Amino acid sequence: MIDKGKQPSGPVTLGMHLRKALKEAHRRRPVSFYLLLAIIVALLLGLQIVHVKENPRQFALLLSLLFIFFFAVMVRAIVDFGDIFRRHLSEHEKVFKTTLGEEEFVSELGRRVSEKQEKP
Repeated sequence: MIDKGKQPSGPVTLGMHLRKALKEAHRRRPVSFYLLLAIIVALLLGLQIVHVKENPRQFALLLSLLFIFFFAVMVRAIVDFGDIFRRHLSEHEKVFKTTLGEEEFVSELGRRVSEKQEKP
């Protein structure tokens, strides 16, 4: 008798494995990774500023667009730094609680230190 809750699915193809791996990799990548790729594209598109010598309005427009993009990248970098720093502090606190925050560990450490000081 086949359990209706667990119907066997079809065979898993290589394409299905690749899509699953790409989704997982995309989920783990930070936004800053994509911003690094966008910086390269923006710089390549910004090369157009060299060809705009006669029209100062076009020059100002391209330059302002590059500055706006740079500002957006910097804001996102600051936000990413804050996230990384917050995560670091929480992990540091967890490690402290699992070692020096435990009474048993601290008492055992104190006992061993006092034993080593008494030996010489």
